[in-house]
Amino acid sequence: MAQGKIIAQEISKKMVTWNRIEKRDIISTMPNEIVANVLSRLTLKEAARTSVLSTTWRYQWTYFSGDLDFDNSLRTLLLRHENVGLLTKCKVFVREWEMFMSLLQHVMKSLKCHSMHGLRICMDLGNPWKVTEWVKFAAEKNVETLDLDFSYNFMEPFFEISENIRNVLSKSFEMRALRVLRLASVDVSAGIIESFLASCPVLETLSVRGSKSVVSLKVQGQGLRLKHLELVECHILHLHICAENLMTFTYTGDYGNFNFETVPNLVEVSFGGKCCNYLLSNMQDAELYAVLSQVHVLKLELFILYGGILEDLPVLSNVKNLELRVRHRCGGELGRTVSLLSAFPSITVLKIKFVRTTIWELDEGWKANLKHEYPNLRELEVSGYRRDTCQIELLISIFKKAPNLNRIVVDPLASMHVQRSPDVKASIRETQRDMTIWYVDALKPHVSPSTQFIVTNGMEEASLEVYDAMLVQNFLQTVFLLLLSCILHELRVVLFGLSNS
Repeated sequence: MAQGKIIAQEISKKMVTWNRIEKRDIISTMPNEIVANVLSRLTLKEAARTSVLSTTWRYQWTYFSGDLDFDNSLRTLLLRHENVGLLTKCKVFVREWEMFMSLLQHVMKSLKCHSMHGLRICMDLGNPWKVTEWVKFAAEKNVETLDLDFSYNFMEPFFEISENIRNVLSKSFEMRALRVLRLASVDVSAGIIESFLASCPVLETLSVRGSKSVVSLKVQGQGLRLKHLELVECHILHLHICAENLMTFTYTGDYGNFNFETVPNLVEVSFGGKCCNYLLSNMQDAELYAVLSQVHVLKLELFILYGGILEDLPVLSNVKNLELRVRHRCGGELGRTVSLLSAFPSITVLKIKFVRTTIWELDEGWKANLKHEYPNLRELEVSGYRRDTCQIELLISIFKKAPNLNRIVVDPLASMHVQRSPDVKASIRETQRDMTIWYVDALKPHVSPSTQFIVTNGMEEASLEVYDAMLVQNFLQTVFLLLLSCILHELRVVLFGLSNS
């Protein structure tokens, strides 16, 4: 009888102990450092979902310090292709734009972190009243990456409006931690850009797209760390560059007075627009030739609609990777492209991005007739291919002149979409892939059986994001297992104590 009473008392003690353990909120007892580490590895949406873990975690997401990424471009793309009336689409677009703005403002007001890794806002039209406020927010949070993209991609009814809506950044801010600054469809003056270069000591990447306010720009400064400079659709008349660390330079727009004073590490340049037309006609120019003769990667935009065969071109054996963005009429001959290729006999990688415009009278008699062989050419990448007869003729001619070609990649994504977000590009690739495979069938009989022929799909573009998501999932599983091991450890301690009592 006495023994039964003792057993009952022991069971009662164990029940009390178990109740205590069950009521304890183990997650809430985690150190703040661990909580911050967990949140920093998640997206904002995933961080917000942690509010259901415990009462203490309800507002922990407001201390999120990772990449704040607001991107509405995929939703805009899907809306364009919805099978509803134009007026309905416009109403939905305006309503979703307002919801997007409201959510963005709510999140920005809620965040309490002192610093965060990055801020990215990608939306059609932007908001002229908020641009400076967003940059100020980024400065206050000591971001390393700031990306504002307001390029208009929705529908024709708003194109005229989008041209009149100018997202003007009227002042710069000191950002001691900023490494990457990208501004698309944001008007900034040369003074603002130069101020960013002076007040952001660790800035390595600067991209400005679609700014109408930059006329004369100086890229220079003591201790300048800038490695990548991109100026697209910026009609600059005077450009002076003195940047010892600069590795890549991209410019699209009118040609002006360009002075590359000190660029010893420049290995990649890209030219487009009227500037490229001038360059192709004046490659012997001492200033331009000095730049072209030192780079290994060269990207050029060709307007086949204007200009004829290029003659007396210098040989640039230093260029190993050549990318040509070819704008041409459907069915029109591509002799300008063929003549340009003669200047690059040592290329190992060739990328051709076709951009077709209006339908032209088919020139069935045109022959590519490449003059030189390209024994070093190993890889050919093609995008915008649409089974055009002149495109086929050019590509077959390249196949014949490249005896060591072992890899051909055809990308369904048209070059007009290359600046879109990864999820948008993946969606377009997936949609166009089957048609592209059919287009490619016309080329296969002319390719060696040993040559690898690939049509990319949407997964390639999204692979990095998928990999990152897997890392986050694995990390969360690790955290869960650590928490579980802590609980089991406490249980063992309790049970060991009971067994000794």
